[in-house]
Amino acid sequence: MRYRVACLLLISLLARGLSAAAVADPDTPLSFGVFPYLPPAQLEQLYAPVAADLSRAIGRPIQLRTRPNFRSFANEVKRQSYDLIFIQPVAYAQLASRHGYRALARPGRPLRAIIVVPEKSSIYSLADLHGKEISAPPQLAAVSILGLQMLLDGDLQPGNDTQLTYGKSHVACLRMTLIGKASACITAAPPLSMFSKKSGVPFRVIARSDPVPASTFAVHTRVAPSIRDTLREQILHWGKTASGRKLISSLGFSPFILSLDSDYKALELILDETKAFRGTPVQHEPPKTH
Repeated sequence: MRYRVACLLLISLLARGLSAAAVADPDTPLSFGVFPYLPPAQLEQLYAPVAADLSRAIGRPIQLRTRPNFRSFANEVKRQSYDLIFIQPVAYAQLASRHGYRALARPGRPLRAIIVVPEKSSIYSLADLHGKEISAPPQLAAVSILGLQMLLDGDLQPGNDTQLTYGKSHVACLRMTLIGKASACITAAPPLSMFSKKSGVPFRVIARSDPVPASTFAVHTRVAPSIRDTLREQILHWGKTASGRKLISSLGFSPFILSLDSDYKALELILDETKAFRGTPVQHEPPKTH
């Protein structure tokens, strides 16, 4: 057993050494991982311009990457596969800060989970969700955890007072509500805005969570401090130029502010309060769309 542990440790150290050497090579692209809160095609459309802008700022290529679901993305973060990440706040608090990543910048507007229903729904409050089915993004998503806390605060215990099911993305969650397979969806303002614009279907917000720090850009400690500082400065500068403001607007965010590890400590309490109710999730496949 000791021999096996020693071998695994050696392999890990060698892998980190190779990664650090690769990052030091100016011709090697930095890998940029974005957590999959939207389908891959939409993420590429939104974040390819981000990667291009940051690439110009540091003078070296940046390769955009993501994963098909939250769990596989989290595993890549644990393996420290990415040099730069954009990651939701709960995953940052749970994983990234513990695996060599340091926060850079985040949208100034905090993240709130919202529970929405189609505009013509007869549901107007949390109390109206008693006995109803509620859809949510993946269980590991920050808004899913914030939404769970909202339900508990409203005396709605999943499995007893209501049924909470998890899909593959915010889009899948909203589609479930749109076609009537769920009475409400737990989501956030940016993906809701994008979905409503694309579908033309209006939704109504019936509940909002307390605010938490938004998703953050973070960089691995193996990246040179000079590159890290340039990345931070460029992201913070977006709000000061027309092209940068256009980039921020396309993402559905507010201008970015400095992000610190200490900003995410409060999330640990939320994780503790909801831990008992984050067991084996009920997973739904996203419905077919026309």
